[in-house]
Amino acid sequence: MRPVTIAVVGAGHRGAEAYADYCLRHPDEVQVVAVAEPDDGRRAALVAAHGIAADRAYSGWEDLLAADRIADAVVVATPDRLRTGPLLAAARRGYAILVEKPVATSPAELEEIVRAVGEADVPVGVAHVLRYTAFFRHLKELLDEGAVGRVVHLEQTEDPGYWHFVHSYVRGSWRRADTSSPLLLAKACHDLDVITWLLGAEPATVYSTGALTQFRPENAPEGAPERCTDGCPAADACPFHAPRFYVERLRDHHAWPVTAITGDTSAEARLRALREGPYGRCVYRCDNDAVDHQVVALTYAAGVTATLRVGAFTEANTRTVRILGSHGEIEGRLDTGEVTLRRFLPRRGAELGGAPRWDRDAEGRSGLPDDDVVTVVTAPVDDVDLLVEPGRRESDGHAGGDDGLMREFVATVRDRRVRPGVRVPTHLADAAVSHRIAFAAERSRSTGEVVHL
Repeated sequence: MRPVTIAVVGAGHRGAEAYADYCLRHPDEVQVVAVAEPDDGRRAALVAAHGIAADRAYSGWEDLLAADRIADAVVVATPDRLRTGPLLAAARRGYAILVEKPVATSPAELEEIVRAVGEADVPVGVAHVLRYTAFFRHLKELLDEGAVGRVVHLEQTEDPGYWHFVHSYVRGSWRRADTSSPLLLAKACHDLDVITWLLGAEPATVYSTGALTQFRPENAPEGAPERCTDGCPAADACPFHAPRFYVERLRDHHAWPVTAITGDTSAEARLRALREGPYGRCVYRCDNDAVDHQVVALTYAAGVTATLRVGAFTEANTRTVRILGSHGEIEGRLDTGEVTLRRFLPRRGAELGGAPRWDRDAEGRSGLPDDDVVTVVTAPVDDVDLLVEPGRRESDGHAGGDDGLMREFVATVRDRRVRPGVRVPTHLADAAVSHRIAFAAERSRSTGEVVHL
């Protein structure tokens, strides 16, 4: 069959370096045939990389989606607050759609999108890429097989890493909720989605607490200027000194996050960008309001609980999971890909109804064979462990989840040619659950109340 064709709306970091990059590496499967991007340089770069015809390159999504359908699918990878317009326009045109998360930045906007997409009857997938990693799929298989019996509690951490946090949520595009979206929605709706998926249920109540405590003006070192490039007396003692990170530590790296501050990645251009742009500002003198640590507590039917912690204060850029069950526990770490299953009883005999039934010897003794602890390494390396591997491609992103998502989305769009009703992966209906939890958590954090869903 001919390759699936895609129009990209938003040729920034995710649109160009994750989803469109997949198309370059798999041209027999999928091809980018159109782009809408207001930035002239980004638009020109995508046109050149994919050989897009001049009349299929648009400065705005309105022009692209005003015309008749020119592709099988549309990828919407605009900034958070600019997704509703192109998403609904593409739905009205009958495109299959893949939209970057978060889909919406308010409860009212989310429900409007869910209603409109339902009326248009088009497949809309959301980029919850964690479901497509080998790591989380292995966890899901273990739980579905009853490896730990009945699940009692799941705890997950989302650790962006101190450098990633200040890049995106103090200096960068997601520093303010009123111009993007709250931290939990912008960064951790992935985690809320995968928790819901792993447990196979929606929570009954949500409680959350968190605050912005560190990156505030009153915490600035004495004499710290507005910018790191203005001769800060605390430069040697500050973990967030911009020139050290962007110019020195990432000197041999020429992709994100460097490309977020400048298209020219030479040392001179980096320093110029730090002197003139937002990424050179003192982290204690920005206009940020994103919380720098937050905890969410979820309760489910039959007393099952789950917690999620997200925050700025870790060296590692990874996710960790611990699942406690009636017959065992699981621990996992995404950046290493390591998953360890510890069983309370040896793995022998049949497993019925999610609760293992273990064979015993003639005298009734179960013993402890060698396989009561099992460790499996899935696909290691988290999304952007740049300080360890500065030469990595963004296509390695999210431990292979980016590629996994695109692979399944493209296959689904291709299948729709012969099976029109086929469901796209991580459908909007699935993503709406994680978004509603995030909105409830933000309400709880603001009011101190437990929110009942």
